[in-house]
Amino acid sequence: MAECRRGPDRPPDLTERRVVERLLGELPGAGAIPRKEGELSFESPWQIRALALAVAAHDQGRFPWSDFQGQLIAAIRDWEQTPAGERGEWEYYHHWVRALEALVVDTGMAEPGEIDRRAVEEIKAGEHRRAHSHGSGLLAVDRGGG
Repeated sequence: MAECRRGPDRPPDLTERRVVERLLGELPGAGAIPRKEGELSFESPWQIRALALAVAAHDQGRFPWSDFQGQLIAAIRDWEQTPAGERGEWEYYHHWVRALEALVVDTGMAEPGEIDRRAVEEIKAGEHRRAHSHGSGLLAVDRGGG
């Protein structure tokens, strides 16, 4: 796996982009991954972080990509099997986050409930900061409009 050598405000290099694109192409429902003009598209910074966290954890050897694929399949299946009136709107990255959270717990990187507890603590402490993105490319935020 390619080691990430970019700073927080630099887009990934071509090798990193190819690695990420290959991983994404192996996912179930890869055609549902939001794109704009062929590039990954994000409406909110949390979506970028979800993608980056999953890829980084995999790059660090914390789990095989096939395990993430399985969790994503389960998250999407759960949404599909929930009666239409009881489930939220389709949002690919919501399923992505559910899959990642389940995998983080299953692999012992966090205890059940720890993710939610830490998020609430950080928000209450004012540590939750809105991420930003500069430029374009793989990790650019799509502000809509087309």
